[in-house]
Amino acid sequence: MRVSFNKKRFKKVTILSIAVFSFVLAAGTMFYCSGFRINLTPSMPVGIWKINKRFDEIKKGDIVWFAPTKAIADFGIKRNYLVEVPGCKNNCIPLIKQVYGLPGDTFGFDHDLIKVNNHLIENAKRRQTDSKGRPMPKISAGRVPQDHLFVLTLDSHSFDSRYYGTIPIENVEGTAAPVLTWKN
Repeated sequence: MRVSFNKKRFKKVTILSIAVFSFVLAAGTMFYCSGFRINLTPSMPVGIWKINKRFDEIKKGDIVWFAPTKAIADFGIKRNYLVEVPGCKNNCIPLIKQVYGLPGDTFGFDHDLIKVNNHLIENAKRRQTDSKGRPMPKISAGRVPQDHLFVLTLDSHSFDSRYYGTIPIENVEGTAAPVLTWKN
């Protein structure tokens, strides 16, 4: 059996493929430049989020999109909690979490329950081990330093301030608002 090569068909398929690729690349670039991001992590609702990079202040309850510190990124990547992406700050994709503590607030733990300013955060607990049985980091109670935030989600598998402490406000790339999201 002999296979024939059709130059005209190959040329049409090539041109169509380049056109589709170019369209997807242009649409993705416009999507990204307009501040839209896709969250695929299960700790916050999966879907499309709009990032506001021109925020004036951060308040409790705000959802922030931030780059983890180098120490957080290295630990999270090593344990496969976070995705390594060369070119992103500290080679890690940004994280999306809710602000529970502002500078001056206290945070602590009653067994594995989380407290901020001595108020229990409902449905938020620290886990002793991860899904592979490895011990989770333990931080001590403390006060949120100036220019830092205490960030959490209510997902029990979330890698957040309950394990790594506060994050610098300077690492916040913007506040986030859901556009099209759904529960995991």
